[in-house]
Parts: sequence; C-alpha cells; structure tokens
Amino acid sequence: MIKAEHVSFEYFRRDENGNVSDMVEAVKDLSLEVKQGEFIGILGCNGSGKSTFAKMLNTLLDPTEGEIRIEGMSTRDESNTWNIRKNTGMVFQNPDNQLVAAIVEEDVAFGPENLGVPADEIRKRVDYALEKVGMSAYRTHSPAMLSGGQKQRVGIARAIVSNPSVLLSDEATSALDPETVKSILQLLKDINKKLGITIIMITHQMEVIKEIAERVAVIEHGRIIEEGSVVDLFTNPQTPTLKKFVGSVMSSEVPEQLSHMDIHA
Repeated sequence: MIKAEHVSFEYFRRDENGNVSDMVEAVKDLSLEVKQGEFIGILGCNGSGKSTFAKMLNTLLDPTEGEIRIEGMSTRDESNTWNIRKNTGMVFQNPDNQLVAAIVEEDVAFGPENLGVPADEIRKRVDYALEKVGMSAYRTHSPAMLSGGQKQRVGIARAIVSNPSVLLSDEATSALDPETVKSILQLLKDINKKLGITIIMITHQMEVIKEIAERVAVIEHGRIIEEGSVVDLFTNPQTPTLKKFVGSVMSSEVPEQLSHMDIHA
C-alpha cells in the first residue's frame, strides 16, 4: 500500500533578507512499508519528524531525497497528487483547523464537492460517513457548537467520505479527555476492521499505540530506531527512547492495578 525508500526532508530557515541562514533535517534516510489493511503507529517525541513524514505521505510536503509510493503512485510525480490526496484521508490534532462550513453536513460534503462528485452521490456519502462516526443526529448543527470529541468525529467523517484507501491520524487524540480518546480509538478500530481502510496513527502517546495498533515504528531525530509488532516492542524495548515510552505507560497503570488489590492480603 505504502512504500517509503530512503526518504529525507530538510527545512530551511531564512533571515530577514530571505537568505538561507540554517537548515534542519527533520527526516533522515527513512524507509518504511505499510501493507493494505494494516493499523500501524508512528511513535515519537515532539520534534522527532513524525508529523513531517505524515505530511509527505499526503503530498503536503515533497521529500528532499528518496521516494514515497502510495498504491504504486510516486508522490514526486505531480500528476499523481490529486489521486493520492483523494485516496489518503487525513485527520489533524486540532479539528478546528479542518472545519470550513457553517453546518456539519456541509463540512463533510466539502471534499466530494471539490472532487466533482454528483449531488445525489454526495448525499449518500455524507449520510454514510456521518452514520459511521455516530454524528447523524448533528448533521444540521454548527461545528463551532460541538465538543472536541464531536468535532474530531466530524473530521474523521470528512476524511472517510471520499472513500480513501489510507487514513492518516496525526495526533488526533492528544487534545482529548480520556473517555473521548477511548471512543475515538474504538471508532478508528472499527473503520480499520469493518471498512478495510489502512490506518497510520502518528502520536507521542505509547498508551494509544498499545491500545489500538498492530505494528509500531519508533522515530527519533528523523530516523526509525525500532520497528515491529506492538506486543514485541512493548515487552522487549531495545532503545532508551522506547524504554522511556513503555515506562511511562507501566507507571500510569500501577495505581489502577493497586486499586484492585486486597490491601489486607
């Protein structure tokens, strides 16, 4: 489904005269393959390069070096941009950055309208997408009046309404409360299993990866430092970075485990 080969990306900083003053290599010689129907997590700290990589997958950024192919289409070839974006939905951390219309159903319809989909087909797709994310009852509501979790569900509906093959989730749960996170993760799991959409979840939260992903790639300073099944990496982390992520999850689970113990034992 997705194949990234020796991909790098450099950000250039410019001074007040427009001259390049510095260069930051956000992604460095990164290679990764994602199979159709997979649910994979891309795990890394802030500034690790994971969001830059996600934007390259959706052709929002072009690799400085290397190549990415989505269903065989090179992101470097501008003639593929439209089809890649049509087949690669994206959900961002802040749903407000994605909302463009005055009511929910118009917001969800924005994508297929720009693709030139006939009106009758748009109606069917919007109905379907809103039903899948549990937002049919809010179709005529203003997005501005929704909760954070409801806005994120609308964002997911927008991402799936164009029938994508791949869904990119870039920190889509990091600003939500724990209960809302659980409901969004279950929704993403259902989309993956029931609709067969390949999902790539970009996050700095190991507990999210542990709950939902099948495979994980850990990024540090723009490079993949560990990759494998979630079970294997969680039970046997090799690098200090992943050990720190795993440790944070284990420590957060201790109070919950203690709460179920008999203190008189």
